[in-house]
Amino acid sequence: MEPQEAVRQLEYTIDASLDDIGQRAAAGYRPTFERVAEQGDGQAVYELACELSTSVADGDRPSPRAANSAAERVLDDWAYTDGAGNNN
Repeated sequence: MEPQEAVRQLEYTIDASLDDIGQRAAAGYRPTFERVAEQGDGQAVYELACELSTSVADGDRPSPRAANSAAERVLDDWAYTDGAGNNN
């Protein structure tokens, strides 16, 4: 998944779940998705989008700090399971 697709998915989730404008709210997550795409891959971006969308569907809107923490977890899992960054 590309970062812009992830942002669009989050926009739709916000529009459907919160009393907020998805396009405006989701734009703040774009740098996080771009960083995950650079350091990970499309699957990592997808996993982050799913995690953030689940939070939104549950009625929360993750702060940028929370989104960055989620991104770190996704990237750590990606590096561990994919072998990226390992010398094994």
